[in-house]
Order: sequence, then C-alpha cells, then structure tokens
Amino acid sequence: MRSQLIVDRMLVYQASNVLYDERFHRGVNIIHGSNGSGKSTLADFIFFGLGGDLREWKPYASRADAVMLQLTTPQGTITTKRYISPDAARPMDIYFGPMDQALAAGTDLWRRYSYSRPDSDYSFSQILFRAIGLPEAISDGASNLTMHQILRFLYVDQLTPIQRIFRVDRWDTWQTRQAIGELLAGVGGYELYDKQILLREVEKKHKDVSATLTNLMAIASGYGENILVDNIETSIASASQERATLLAAIEKLSNDEDDGVVMRELTAAQAEALKSFRISRRKVVDLTDAIETLEYEIADADAFLEHLDNSLRDFNDAALTFSALGRLDFDFCPACFAVVKEKATGHCQLCDEPHKPGANDSRTLAVKLDLQMQLRESAVLQEQRRAELKTMTTNLRIAKVELRRITTTIEVSRTGPASEREVNIATLSRKAGFIDSQLEVLQKRLELGRNISALSQQKENLNADMNRLKRQIEAIRLSQEQRKHSAYKMISDTAKGLLDDDLEEHSDFGKVDYVNFSFAEDWVAVNNDKNRAGSASGMVVLKNSFAAATLLSSMTDADFCLPRWMLLDNIEDKGMVEERSWNFQRLLVSRSSQSAHIHQVIFTTSKIAPELEGSDLVVGRKYTKKAPSLDFIGSLEAHRDA
Repeated sequence: MRSQLIVDRMLVYQASNVLYDERFHRGVNIIHGSNGSGKSTLADFIFFGLGGDLREWKPYASRADAVMLQLTTPQGTITTKRYISPDAARPMDIYFGPMDQALAAGTDLWRRYSYSRPDSDYSFSQILFRAIGLPEAISDGASNLTMHQILRFLYVDQLTPIQRIFRVDRWDTWQTRQAIGELLAGVGGYELYDKQILLREVEKKHKDVSATLTNLMAIASGYGENILVDNIETSIASASQERATLLAAIEKLSNDEDDGVVMRELTAAQAEALKSFRISRRKVVDLTDAIETLEYEIADADAFLEHLDNSLRDFNDAALTFSALGRLDFDFCPACFAVVKEKATGHCQLCDEPHKPGANDSRTLAVKLDLQMQLRESAVLQEQRRAELKTMTTNLRIAKVELRRITTTIEVSRTGPASEREVNIATLSRKAGFIDSQLEVLQKRLELGRNISALSQQKENLNADMNRLKRQIEAIRLSQEQRKHSAYKMISDTAKGLLDDDLEEHSDFGKVDYVNFSFAEDWVAVNNDKNRAGSASGMVVLKNSFAAATLLSSMTDADFCLPRWMLLDNIEDKGMVEERSWNFQRLLVSRSSQSAHIHQVIFTTSKIAPELEGSDLVVGRKYTKKAPSLDFIGSLEAHRDA
C-alpha cells in the first residue's frame, strides 16, 4: 500500500462564524494573492491542522478559534479539528468521516487524541500514520516520529533559513533529521521500524528490571553469601531439624500432672497462640481465595485476548475481501432470511443508507483502531495481573510457613509441661522460639534470594534479546544501503532535471553535474558546493527543486513512504523575478500532469503565471490586503453542506 495524503477541504472558524472554507483537489493547488494578504496564514493553518506544533500565530490568524481539515487517505476519509492556541503540543479531535457529517455530528462522535503518545491510548500522530500508511519509526532511539516531525520536511515555509532542508525546531537533532529523511525515502522499511520499536520496549523493560534488581541487591548486600538460595535452603533445613528435635524433647518431658501456676501460664500462652493461629489461618485463606480468583481472571483474560486477536485478524481478512470483491448483493436478509427488496442505486441493499465515497473505509479504520486499542490495553492489564499473582503467591508461601510454626506451638502448649521439669522445658521453649524467629527471617531472605535470582535471569534474557535485535537492525541497515543509494540518486537526478530547466538567463548554478544533500546535516548543494546558487533567489529555487524532486520521486517509486503530498509557501521568495517563478510553477504543473499516480502539491504565490490565473488549479479567489484570505463568509450552519 502506497502512503498517501490528500487535503480535500479546509475550514477555519471563529465561534459560529466561518472565516475560510475552500475545497482542494488532487494534483497542483495554487493559493495566490498579493504580499501580506494571508497566504502564509493559510499554509500555517494546513500545517497546524495536520499536526504541526505551531505556537507563534500572526495577529491576523489568532482571530480564529479552530481549523478543520477533511483528509482522504488509503484508509478512508477523516476530518481533523484543532483549536488555535499559543500553547505547545495541542491535542487533535478526529471524526472518522467527511467534514459535512463532522459538522453535524455531536461531540460524542468525535475522538480526542493527545499530541504525545499516552500509555493507554493512541496519539493523533499514530492515528494519522495508520490512516496515511506511514510506518511508526524511531527518531533517536528513544521516541517515535510524529506528524510534526514529518511536516518539518513536507512544509517548505518562508521562515526557515533557505540553506536548510527542514523547518526549524527547538528539539532538533541530527538523528531525528536522518530518521525523517530515511523514512520518507523508504529506507529501512516496515521490518526495520518494527524492530526498532521492539528494541526500545525491550530496553525499557531491561532498565526497569535493572533498577529493581539494584534495589534488591542493596538490601541483600549485608547478607553476603547468606543470600544465596542454596545456602538459605540448607540453613532452613538445618534449623527446622533442630526445631523438631527441641519440640520432641519438650513433648518427652511432659506428663499428666499439672502445676496450677504453670497451667495458668500455659492457658494464657495457648490463648495467645490460638489468636495468632486464627489471624494466620485467615490470611492464608484470604490469599488462597484471592489467588484462585485472580487465576480465573487471568484465564478469562487470556481467552479474551485470543478473541480480540482473532477478531482483528478476521477483520483484516474481511477488509481485504471487501477491497478485492467490492460490495456484495444479498438476495435474502442474513438476519431473518426474508427477501431483500431492491433499493435505490447508490444505497446499501440492506439498510438503504446512501453510499458515500470513503465512508466505509473511515468506519473500517475506526473499528480497527478500537480493536487494536482494546488488545493493547488488555495485554497491559494482563501483565499487571500476572505480576500481582506472583507477589500474592510469594506472600502465600510466607504465610503458610508462619501458620505451620504457630500450629506446632499450639500443639506443644497443649501437652502442658510437668512442674518439676519447668526449668528444662522453659529453656527448650526459648530455644525453639529463637529458632522460630530465625526461620521467619530465613524464609523472607529466601524469597528475596529467589526474586534476585529470577530478576537476574530476566535481565540476562532481556540483554540477549537486546543484542539479538541490535544485530538484526544492523543487518537490515546494511542490506538497505542499496535502497538508500537508489532512492537518494533518484532524488538527486530529479532535482538536477528541475535545475537544468531553470531559466538560463536567471540561473546562477552553471553546469549542474549532480545535486547532493544530507538529511542528517540539513543541507543541499550543487556539485558538492553549498554556495553554488550565488544568490538568495537561487537558493530558493534549489531548495524548492529539492523538495519537489523528493515528491516527484515518491510518485515514481512505490517504495517511498513520502505520502505523495507537499506544501510550498511563497515559491518566489527572496526577491525572485516573476519570470523565474513562473517557470518553476510551469515545471510543477507539467511534472504533475505527467504522473498517473494520486498526489497533491499545494503552493502559494504572489506572482502566479498568467496562464494559470483563473484556471482550475487555483483554490479560492485572489487575496489582497483589502480582501485578505480570512474574512467572515457565513455561519457554520450554512457551511455544513457546502
């Protein structure tokens, strides 16, 4: 599946008043008007509406409350809405359907997604990546790429220095730039990105396990070799044997004649022991019941996880079947088997709802995302249940040891020692009590040792997994060098072709042998000379040609992940003469018309080529300072079915 993005419609509003509402189309879209008329404002709205992190708004734009975009993607039509604010990392509301339905829908039919990736839900970047067909990729080994990062390349704005490829970002790193470039050029593929994400998850688990293990080792540091499980088990066996010997000696010293004082002491001791016994037994019973209940929950959750996994697999198969066969006609209702009456053309044969392009795909995407989220959340909860079960099982073992100790104490107290042997029995009882306390300490130490042993093994396994994944990632990277070379060469050759077609009387490039660039270092050059352009307008031509070349390459090569979409703001910036701007516009229109693949490029200009003005390529009217791009043009209600 080729990644793809088309902006169908943009609506900007303030309260109930619409400030802008225009439809866009496939291919070239031209927004034109005089300088200062709000063309860049519209470009900023598109950038922000798609997920860009924009904080500094022009006073003209800050009048608006929100921007809405209708997008066509391989997964269907969706509508996004973001509220204008100087705050960073604004969330996005998404409606799975076209804008006319979204405008009429209640708030309960919209879903709000955060900018950052939460633990229990998707970020809006993840939603848009899935819809557009972009793989989730790692930027610097720690975080996923976002729509904002992707748009830093896809949106060529006026404020970014002309010698740079990417829009300026405060958190920029060379790893991020390289990851963006390689992703859009299709270097690495889904397998690489999947393994990078898996490696990050394994590294996080390794870090958590290491921290827990370090804490336990700090507790155990005072025990020396006495923390070793084998040594502890040997000590427990020895102490238990000694305790059994002492209890046997106490029993042997017992007889049937009771001394009154001793008897009262024994009765009090027995009562205390019985109280401890009841508490200990209740603890064992409660833990046993809780474990049994939790085991049932785990078994039930395992079945539910399997059901969700099968449902997702069946759902994908059904979607694939629908894609291959299209809508099926039913002669009989699948619910009651009654004969299905013929419906109007373009309506569902069962429910009689009118078919809307992209609507089925949008619902499919919404259901699929819901299944994936249920599966993800259920898996996290199941992992928590298993961890809780492990803790409860450990506590039950300790509780059972304590219960056995108290039970034995009660049995001994019932024998009642003879008065003439009181001193000997008291001595033996104190020794037995001391051993009991030793056994309690040893049992806790044993559990600590077992935990350390289990965590050490888990850390070792995770370390092996990390090394294996790193080797696999490196192997994939090496195998992708050929792909990287071919993709980058295609971009370079296409950019060279555009520069060769620059107007000779205005060109300052000389003979162009090749165009080279570095995503990581954020530069593009002619014949390895970064200053070859010689003028600011020449640098603008070079920068725009490189961006357009990447788009055109993606239209030719299906392995590119760039979503066949680009936004260029004011292509004749930096004092470019109008003839040179006209020439570049004509090149874009010509290259676009020659492609059979779905794509979209939106550019703004204050110097539109004469033959393009008034053409179908123009979006909206011509904007001026007196009649800017944002203006009160009606109510939201009136634009619902526009």
